[in-house]
Amino acid sequence: MIITLCQINLQPGNIQHNLDRARQALNEAIAQGSQLALLPELWSSGYDLPNAHLQSQLTPEILAELTEISHQAQLTIGGSLLEHSENQLYNTFSLIQPDSPVVSYRKTHLFRRMAEHRWLSPGQQAVMTRLGDFQTGISICYDLRFPELYRSYALHGVTLFLICAEWPARRIEHWNTLLRARAIENQAFVIAVNTVGVSGSAEYGGCSAVISPWGETLLQASATEEAILTCEIDPAQLTTVRNHLSVFSDRRPEVYDLPPSSLPETN
Repeated sequence: MIITLCQINLQPGNIQHNLDRARQALNEAIAQGSQLALLPELWSSGYDLPNAHLQSQLTPEILAELTEISHQAQLTIGGSLLEHSENQLYNTFSLIQPDSPVVSYRKTHLFRRMAEHRWLSPGQQAVMTRLGDFQTGISICYDLRFPELYRSYALHGVTLFLICAEWPARRIEHWNTLLRARAIENQAFVIAVNTVGVSGSAEYGGCSAVISPWGETLLQASATEEAILTCEIDPAQLTTVRNHLSVFSDRRPEVYDLPPSSLPETN
């Protein structure tokens, strides 16, 4: 599968600027023959959460445009947008595939440091879907800090994790480390796109990346500059890694469900 990471700078509330940058990035992905292009978290609106209700009204129109691009270019497009549904607002990853219904994942873990919980509702379900040769699990930004989500995906056959984010520059080493950890511990590909540069009052750390099931960094973008980068991943690598280290066969779930025993007190 040929994948393009669209690491773009976002301006909060500036829909036109963000749409223009996304269109340019998708055109580059199409020109490079990509089959999957990923955009960052809340790529159309940025973190303009006080105006989330207003911004979400534009999402159906944006999804319609992406659906047309996807169909015409035979390109799968992913990234998160604000979604309004039944009087609730969500941060929703929409995966748009040619000639298929949109697959949607609502961000499960809301980031209190950015007051997401004041404006948004959390999703209630993990979502996986077939993407070419890969069973694919979807997640958004802060989800990356919760390994339970990714292990659950892996135990249900997921071999490719898609992650979109607005991850800050001052914690970018956490991002780099956690991406590799999620790939290594689950023997899966990690495809992760971040935004970059100053956006409102925050600075984001870039470093969008593709990580192999062996934990190798196959592709990584700059920490400070916009970038449209493409690479190819091979599902055969999954078999090689999993045959070499059979961690899933060696799991002991009957032990994990027990409370840890305590050593007796000594004088």
